[in-house]
Amino acid sequence: MSQRKDNLTVKRGIFYGIFLTLIVFVTLYIFIPHLDYDPGLLSRIKLGIKCLVFPALFFVVLIIRIGSQRFGNPAEDPTRVLASSHSMEVDLRVLANTHEQLSIFIINVMALSILLPFPYLTLLPIYSGTFIFGRLVFWLGYRHNPLLRAPGFALNILPALAGLIYCAIALIWLSA
Repeated sequence: MSQRKDNLTVKRGIFYGIFLTLIVFVTLYIFIPHLDYDPGLLSRIKLGIKCLVFPALFFVVLIIRIGSQRFGNPAEDPTRVLASSHSMEVDLRVLANTHEQLSIFIINVMALSILLPFPYLTLLPIYSGTFIFGRLVFWLGYRHNPLLRAPGFALNILPALAGLIYCAIALIWLSA
């Protein structure tokens, strides 16, 4: 494939990821019941923590998968051989990217759990589910063809960016 075709594949993937993110968030937000009262700070923090459990579980599954691939081959000692197969190399890259994404996600979810107006707290479980879905799409795309990881990346980065921008504006607004 030429660089031009590769760029087009990535751009399409990003577009599909953004489109899917918007569809998922809007659709689920419409159909999931909303709170009609402010649950209070402690309940907000509990909700934030609940929304972190399944993404963290996904991260642990990746770690276990890589660990199990190390057994019985030279990659048991990662100072000698980092990855014993292409599959393991991809999984290590997905793990590294997921670690980066998870760091942003945790900060974002906890900040949003405190700063979002209560009718919008429904967005947190949606964000959590979308995060896991985006990581799966990223992982599967990467395993099939590295250029196809773009939709999963977009599913993660768009909500992260929107949430962080919202939190930054809310913090500036609150301190003014």
